[in-house]
Amino acid sequence: MKRNLTTAKPLLGFLIKRTVLGILILTLGIVFFYAAGSYRKADDASQLFLLRLSLALSLLLGIAAFYGLVLDLYYTIRRRRAAYLWGVLGYILIICSAALVLLGSAFIIGAAGGNR
Repeated sequence: MKRNLTTAKPLLGFLIKRTVLGILILTLGIVFFYAAGSYRKADDASQLFLLRLSLALSLLLGIAAFYGLVLDLYYTIRRRRAAYLWGVLGYILIICSAALVLLGSAFIIGAAGGNR
């Protein structure tokens, strides 16, 4: 079956989607390690490092997902295809989750007095 090149997503959209997916997996891994370390009473310095790393990764995730959102909105309007709306909804969900991780880790860092 031949693929119609006019309806295929361009390379930039593919790269943004894979980048967002990679950063999302890293962020979820760091949050998992922080939760496991909190449960097992890990060292405070390592927990603070994981919090700062999750803060930076969630900020990068939000920026990359916003760029993907704008790109999918552009392709939805330009090509008049509803298939890109699922990507838009997915990027909105990822941006909201990145904002929650960002605010949660910033709150915990501030509450722990880690920004000295």
